[in-house]
Amino acid sequence: SSGINAEYGIRMKGSHVVKEFHKGNDQINYGYTDKGLNKANSKDMINFNEDGTQLSYIYRFFPGHVLILGELLLSASGWNGVRYRIPPKVCNLRLVNEFLDELSRSANVTVTCFGGGPGAELAAIISWLRIEGLHNQIRFNIVDKYSAWCDVAEQVAQCSSSLIHYQELDFLSATQPQLMSYVSTMDIIVMSKFLSALTAHRAKATQNLRELLRMMRPGALLVYLDNSGGGSTEWVTREAEANGLLEVFSVKHYPAHINPQVLAPNEKHQLFNVKATSTLNVAFKMFRKAGPTPAAPGWDPYSSCRTFYRNKDYFRAGVSHTSV
Repeated sequence: SSGINAEYGIRMKGSHVVKEFHKGNDQINYGYTDKGLNKANSKDMINFNEDGTQLSYIYRFFPGHVLILGELLLSASGWNGVRYRIPPKVCNLRLVNEFLDELSRSANVTVTCFGGGPGAELAAIISWLRIEGLHNQIRFNIVDKYSAWCDVAEQVAQCSSSLIHYQELDFLSATQPQLMSYVSTMDIIVMSKFLSALTAHRAKATQNLRELLRMMRPGALLVYLDNSGGGSTEWVTREAEANGLLEVFSVKHYPAHINPQVLAPNEKHQLFNVKATSTLNVAFKMFRKAGPTPAAPGWDPYSSCRTFYRNKDYFRAGVSHTSV
């Protein structure tokens, strides 16, 4: 993140940096309120094609977004170094790890992230797969309506030695062939902080969401992260279940806390008198598309350890969930 911020600092000199940063910060502050998210006028949306808005977002949210999503992905696959803050509502370690085993036997891993912008999901997904021991070539598609994020996402991809394709596309106006090209053969589909941005357009977005879920190949994984409130989690759950996806991991209210020193390593942990976001309450879910896969024909989607994970004493004891 510091390298990306430095790149923006070169582009915007002196007091102009501060002015544009605060202008973008004000736009984000309003855009992420309930009132802002429910405004249907495109003029009220956050414009991430502006340097100041990008800089504010990268500083305030990018590092935390990578860390939170990475931690939750590792939790879902049972990584020994991660402990739950709260017990998940649904946890099927067998199916998640079966999915990873299937990927390990493939030459490439293909991922599409809708609303992926600067590449936080790219960094988190690649870190997760590498920690899990997968060293395949990762081909990552970012589909986002703001083309200016492309340069930032490419920097993230270079750091991770992955192949990236950035497609400027508004999800609301995407055609069926466009969706198919980024969904039908993918191993992983990611929607992170994406559906909440479509709150004001939910009726219109639902049609394409259904098409996207219908097109997913059998055995593919859907990774979802968003705000705990606002109805997006219920929305994606309802549509996923209706289109043959099975919930394999779920945490509804996840209190994420990030050390401020990681976000802004200076004495006040601030940039231009603004603190990076260090506390979030998010919902996280993983779904797997039902149906036989070449590696695991006829897999049982209902073999789950959800009952065990409701044992609160187990979590209070701080026992790592891989000791199951």
